[in-house]
Amino acid sequence: MRVLIIDKTAVLAANHERYKKIAAHSDIELAVLSPIHWHEHMHDVRVEKTSDPNYRIFLGKTLWSGSYSRGFYWRGLGQAIRRFKPDLIQLLEEPWSFFAGQTARLASRLAPQAQLLFYTWENILRHGSYCSRLDPIHRRIEQRVFSQACAGICATQTAERVLKERGFQGKTEVIPYGIPQHFILPEEDLEEKLTRPIPEAPRFGYIGRLLEMKGVETLIQALPEVPGRLVILGSGLHEMGLRMTAQIAGVSDRIEWLPAVPPEAVIEHLSSLDVLVLPSRTTPVWAEQLGRVLLEAMGSGVSVIGSSSGCIPEVIGESGYIFEEGNPGSLAQALLRVFGDQADRNERRRNGWEKVRSRYTWDRFAGDLAGVFRGILTNKPFQP
Repeated sequence: MRVLIIDKTAVLAANHERYKKIAAHSDIELAVLSPIHWHEHMHDVRVEKTSDPNYRIFLGKTLWSGSYSRGFYWRGLGQAIRRFKPDLIQLLEEPWSFFAGQTARLASRLAPQAQLLFYTWENILRHGSYCSRLDPIHRRIEQRVFSQACAGICATQTAERVLKERGFQGKTEVIPYGIPQHFILPEEDLEEKLTRPIPEAPRFGYIGRLLEMKGVETLIQALPEVPGRLVILGSGLHEMGLRMTAQIAGVSDRIEWLPAVPPEAVIEHLSSLDVLVLPSRTTPVWAEQLGRVLLEAMGSGVSVIGSSSGCIPEVIGESGYIFEEGNPGSLAQALLRVFGDQADRNERRRNGWEKVRSRYTWDRFAGDLAGVFRGILTNKPFQP
């Protein structure tokens, strides 16, 4: 079967691990469409990978670079569909995005036999609102994609529920993204790590974008109630406000500020932490959709604490600790619990490692997605 994947984040070489795993299935002939330029991780990125011996890479030019909702191809998408002649087109895009709308339109004209699938992270029921003056266009796009697509692939169980509530009547499957293999410790390394006690001055921290919705001020405000040193790694518009919050709380000397690093360098900083905290805060238009850094920490044998925002409780489960979002006291209690109970801490770390190894790898993602593709083309139910 010939599968064409439309994915704006293919501009980053680090994201090609998932395509390699999909292409490893012998019955799949894979092609990927990538932008030549895209604004990702707060940087303008030129495509880092333009060829691979195991799958084809088509390149296209986009407008509104960096906008997940309004970005679209003005060159390259039609050519990829016409030249590759796919049996299936997998959008790794939301069904209301401009990418999805133009793909549905071009596929119906250039490859009417192709089955269309999309991917969704949406975990808030928007009732037709996308917080944009372009809402009417997004609504029409979603209606068209819903009517044309044979399946919607969902990042989480919450996203699947919301997708059905939004009116999609096609097939749905929950297939979460994976994390790079280097984040998953070998079992003997995990067991050795579990023997180490928490130091008297533990290192705990946050890794990610410094945006208001990420709730890092809650972590800073909890610092006076707990021992140790806080590490904040990242960049963003909210950084100056966070530094001011630290000054007001009188904890500036206990915080280590580090700038954002390339994806391949995250593991070194993550492994130096005793606890990783994701303190996200829900807004009227956003709730945490997955929290990939939590999975990276769990795979690395690092204790995790997350807020109650969005899908964080679903991701963590019995593998860490949940606190009430926006509540510094609740977060401080969770930190003290991690610091004070080694047996419980280690049990949760082992649970997290097992969960990531079994559910959140690119091998698992590719295998499940390939199973859906086969089921669609043979009209048989998916067997995970």
